[in-house]
Amino acid sequence: MQTAKHPYELLVRWDQDGTLTGAHVQWRHVFKDDDGAIVGEMIAAAEPVDVGAGKGFPLADVLEEVQADSLVALATANAEVEALRRTENR
Repeated sequence: MQTAKHPYELLVRWDQDGTLTGAHVQWRHVFKDDDGAIVGEMIAAAEPVDVGAGKGFPLADVLEEVQADSLVALATANAEVEALRRTENR
């Protein structure tokens, strides 16, 4: 029996201000017999993805490195902009 794990779904959320707030990934597990014929598959439960907070499944394991770096940079930049807005509104 062989088992392969493939990305199935990536869900990314932004809040009302356009700030990246989180992401989840689901994996599809495909089971094959010794001849390579598919005998079943299962969609795993969604799990959090690390989008720069240091918690969750590594984003780089789901996306190409360039895409992962871009999303983390965007999340960081959005957080910095929001912090500056809060400072200006004091």
